[in-house]
Amino acid sequence: TKAAELGDASAHYLLSLLYHDGLGVEKDEKKELYHLVEAAIAGHPDARYDLAVDEWENERYDRSIKHFIIAANIGHDGSIQALKECY
Repeated sequence: TKAAELGDASAHYLLSLLYHDGLGVEKDEKKELYHLVEAAIAGHPDARYDLAVDEWENERYDRSIKHFIIAANIGHDGSIQALKECY
């Protein structure tokens, strides 16, 4: 958590996964989303992709597409594929 406090994108992403799965911590959707957003803002491509998927599952398609585009621009292959399927 010290690395996350210092703004490390990978640390935030890993914390989001821990809170999602409840590994070593109590499952917490709000903390999961907080760390996922922090990781995405810091440029973590998998975090940005996961946000896109979350938005898509919640039927916020415009926001989802924006996240997919950002992730694709930083080299996330899964986002590129998702965009191809959208269009």
